[in-house]
Amino acid sequence: MKREELLNDLDWRYATKRFNQKASIDERDYQAVKEAIRLAPTSYGLQPFKIIEIEDPETRTQLQGAGYGQKQIVDASKLLAIASLKRFDNDLIDRYINLSMETRGLTEEEVSGYSNFMKGVFSQWSEEAKKSWSEKQAYLALGFGMLAAAELKIDTCALEGIDIQEVNKILQLEATDYHVSVLLALGKRAEEDQNQHAKKVRLDPSVLFETI
Repeated sequence: MKREELLNDLDWRYATKRFNQKASIDERDYQAVKEAIRLAPTSYGLQPFKIIEIEDPETRTQLQGAGYGQKQIVDASKLLAIASLKRFDNDLIDRYINLSMETRGLTEEEVSGYSNFMKGVFSQWSEEAKKSWSEKQAYLALGFGMLAAAELKIDTCALEGIDIQEVNKILQLEATDYHVSVLLALGKRAEEDQNQHAKKVRLDPSVLFETI
């Protein structure tokens, strides 16, 4: 039954184009979506991103301009910006190592090998490679958030059609180590959004999956 429910939830969700401005999300459900994002897997567990919750109406209006007029930005009940690290050094690894010691009761000696291993790996990466890697981790978090939302019957729309430079400026990220990878709008679909009735267009499993 759980298997069927999961697939039904995924079939139910779609990229919502019109949100019901008068409908709000249950706060406990919203917190559950945030927790799903927090629990999402990332490479080495490093979580090289942060989530910005955008509540200020004026900021949302500015972001709509940077999003080429997309109404989801202002109509959705909640709006998140997932901002990944565009540069980082050993501080990112030290943050994880310190948290590991605190959470698992480990000693510095017990974690030093893993710490040195990670530092050795990233020391060989270019800044562009680090930026690309961080963005991939951000999208893992996005996917987990959207899946959790679907299971809770919260509508979502991931917004990539945005002027990233302008969005970073509006959110005052230009002078930081972060930059926005994607926006996520959450809310309840409007009845007049006809996209909810369209059948999903997906590749047949025989085309999508290959066994070797």
